[in-house]
Amino acid sequence: MAKNLKNLLSSFLAYRLTPQVKELYSSTLILNLALYMVLIFEPVFLYTIFITVQPLSVTLEIILYFYLAVYVLYFLVLPWGAKFAQRFGYEHSIAVGSFFTALFYFCFWGIRGNWWLMPIAVIFYVLSKTFYWPAYHCNFAKFSIDGEQGREVSNLMALQSAVIIAGPIIGGLVLKFFGFSVLFVLVTIIILVSNIPMLVTKEQAEGTPFSYWGAYRRLFQRSNRRRFLSLWGFGEELILMVIWPIFIFIVVKDFFGLGLISAASTLVMTAVYLYIGRLADHQDRRVVLRLGTVLYFFSWLFRLIVRSVFGVFVVDAYSKIAKQTNSIPLIAATYEDAQDNSVIKRIVFFEMSLVVGKIIAIVAGLVLVNLFAPGWNALFILAGLMSILYLGYR
Repeated sequence: MAKNLKNLLSSFLAYRLTPQVKELYSSTLILNLALYMVLIFEPVFLYTIFITVQPLSVTLEIILYFYLAVYVLYFLVLPWGAKFAQRFGYEHSIAVGSFFTALFYFCFWGIRGNWWLMPIAVIFYVLSKTFYWPAYHCNFAKFSIDGEQGREVSNLMALQSAVIIAGPIIGGLVLKFFGFSVLFVLVTIIILVSNIPMLVTKEQAEGTPFSYWGAYRRLFQRSNRRRFLSLWGFGEELILMVIWPIFIFIVVKDFFGLGLISAASTLVMTAVYLYIGRLADHQDRRVVLRLGTVLYFFSWLFRLIVRSVFGVFVVDAYSKIAKQTNSIPLIAATYEDAQDNSVIKRIVFFEMSLVVGKIIAIVAGLVLVNLFAPGWNALFILAGLMSILYLGYR
């Protein structure tokens, strides 16, 4: 019986990790400790700046315009980031991206009262995404083991749970006792440290050609149409990352409480990560993806009736479980497809498609905020409807 239990537990783990993926694990865990110390507070920081001089609906509108500028510029320069990664190496590109992430938070440190830093912050944010995300996904896709992608993704997410739990609590405590300035400086230092694991092994850049305009042509090819439209579903992530934290903060009215809810809901779902990863490798990924999509859609409907601290916690925990039931098989399938074709072309298509979804979500969100002021329920319905698009992914 003990042997059977051991075999069962081992079936949830990825054992054949390549050195490159192990390095990516280490770097990602350090980076995410920094990011989750501040990520959920990022839109709230903008909210606290503008709410003192603007009504809530106008504040949400300004914040959405900030992210619209980020994602429109990101869509335009993303292929250049891919060209850089292809020419100089994925790990080098990740390091450059993390450096710009540090610069972005450094700008945030001084942005209150220095509004001229806002466009500079947008540019640094765009550059951090441009150099980091295509390279990150390409590195994972290229060096992940076929047949283990689901478990490799879920195992990383399970390991990340520790920093996702600790990060918001640490960030909330720092904000409570020291403020945003100390938090941003601390986050910047940890982000720079995250590059150290990438220096362990020497990377051999591929140097194969990659066309800037070809990346846009692939978005509109008939053979990619269904996948392109389905990835617009990631527009819901914009509402999840920007609007939902502000809503929680208004309900909780405390930075530490916001961090605690995020950490506690993550703790609830940690074991679920491993199970979903196993399902994604041993079951039909489309079935798991569709189940996750349906569950996730209802998480947005539940938000329509939540107005208490306990309700926010329950919905946030349920939402995170449903989200990973959806995203783990989707990302694993994307990595597997990239291995079978051109890694850089498939990953750039994936990233550009989801950026289009986020731009659509922002534009629609701006309309809803103006119509319904502040329009929480309208925004949650928008996110739920966009999440249905995941059902079309193949």
